[in-house]
Amino acid sequence: MSKKNMWTAIVAVVAVAVVAGASFGLAGHAHSHSTKSSDKSSMSMKMSSSMDMSSSMNMSSSSSMNMSSSSSMDMAMMEADTSLPSDLPTAKNPKFKVGSKITLEATHMANMKGAKGTVAAVYDAKLYEVDYQPTTGGQKVTGHKWLTKDDFSDMMDHKQGDMVTLTGDHMPGMKGAMATVTKVEDGPAYAVNFEPTNGGKMVMNHKYLITSEIKAR
Repeated sequence: MSKKNMWTAIVAVVAVAVVAGASFGLAGHAHSHSTKSSDKSSMSMKMSSSMDMSSSMNMSSSSSMNMSSSSSMDMAMMEADTSLPSDLPTAKNPKFKVGSKITLEATHMANMKGAKGTVAAVYDAKLYEVDYQPTTGGQKVTGHKWLTKDDFSDMMDHKQGDMVTLTGDHMPGMKGAMATVTKVEDGPAYAVNFEPTNGGKMVMNHKYLITSEIKAR
């Protein structure tokens, strides 16, 4: 073989090797890119699945808390004292008379605002907002509305800041508790019957509401 032909053959072999190497490199790069894309897609799916599960757990937890809160409130309403006082004078000319159909504007408890009801009794008495520590333990109750002097052990009128002993049994753990008067409102004091907005059991003789927490219907 001549030198010219030999060099031609060598060049051809080198060219084939270069082309083959380039093809292999491209294939490897494509495979690597495909693998990385697949890995990213897998990670994205795992993250999305994890977020969905977390969101579902949060919704479930929130729902459980709401149900628990509503259940506790319903239980408290069922255990509340529904008797009416016998020592308070009846109001002579209240804006809403006994038997009046009303809509409640108060937010003393869940499912009260917007509830439809009727006036059960009206008393000529001051109303008191109080803070107290329940005798059953648990968290301190702040801003409980409303009590009258009939709910105090001394049966006396009081002013803001006074300390009183509660004899009222509007809520579990109230009777016998020490309380601080945080607000005083002029009467009359309304006891009302109403159906909670969530369709729960009728609440009888809820004590008390003030005139601004009631509207006619």
